[in-house]
Amino acid sequence: MADPAQRSWDWLLPPAVQTQDGGLKPRRDRAAPPAQPPSAPPPSSAPSPSTIPEHSPSVHPEANQQAVLQGQVLHYRLQRSRRRTIGFTIGAQGLVVSAPAWVNMAAIAQALDAKSGWIMRKLHEAGQRQQAQQAARIRWEHGAEIGYLGRPLQLCLTGGETQPLRTRQIHREQAADGSQSLQLPLAPGASAAEVRACVQAWMLREARSWFTASLQRHAPLLGVQWTSLRLTSASTRWGSANTAGAIRLNWRLMQHAPEVIDYVVVHELSHLRYMDHSPRFWATVASVMPGWEAQRQVLRDKLLPPWE
Repeated sequence: MADPAQRSWDWLLPPAVQTQDGGLKPRRDRAAPPAQPPSAPPPSSAPSPSTIPEHSPSVHPEANQQAVLQGQVLHYRLQRSRRRTIGFTIGAQGLVVSAPAWVNMAAIAQALDAKSGWIMRKLHEAGQRQQAQQAARIRWEHGAEIGYLGRPLQLCLTGGETQPLRTRQIHREQAADGSQSLQLPLAPGASAAEVRACVQAWMLREARSWFTASLQRHAPLLGVQWTSLRLTSASTRWGSANTAGAIRLNWRLMQHAPEVIDYVVVHELSHLRYMDHSPRFWATVASVMPGWEAQRQVLRDKLLPPWE
């Protein structure tokens, strides 16, 4: 069960908050403490912020406050809101603290200290996820693989003049052993940008066709009617819906297994009945997809590599 401090809509991957309401930037360029003489023991104080990597979850890119938790300097983003309590959100960018306007910094510091164990554990997990994503970085070249419907898809650049069988259109082939490849009308020496653009154009077409079929299949089961589908590349969510029946789905869902895609589709269609995450909403999801929790967990656990 999710930690109470997590936001109620955290059914997807942990969000990467990108709001921009100003604030002071951390003083990362301040002078380092004077060096200790060789005979002196190493200082026991917290490390200087300048020693923390900028890409670390310990340094939020829009940080406007800092604190020392469990001996580590933490740069976090503080945003004031109308909520009644202090809340914490850990994402790929780091820690965001939401607090009422009337709460002073001393109370925020006390709350941070009380939750320090949970915060540092979640930041460590976020750092591990970042490392895993970087290790799985896509190579946009002949013979490389990407995920497609939960399985590896090999990229084959077969559009060169010297190729015996030149590819003139993008198409997917499946071998007798179940392996699959994407035939691209590009020369083997094509640049990474060309390969990426070609694959993305194909993936977008596949996504629209696959998502439309899933929406048409599940909407009657839920007794709802959707009006439009828009593909997105949002970094903070897999899908959304509004009261007008408009559905938005992230095209990179195509890298997940079909049952995971269906879960997101059912989730968004269920919002056309209940625009919340109340028990009746989840009962609606379960009426069409029993055991939906397993698919939601896949979205949380399986991180897709950066599309770059």
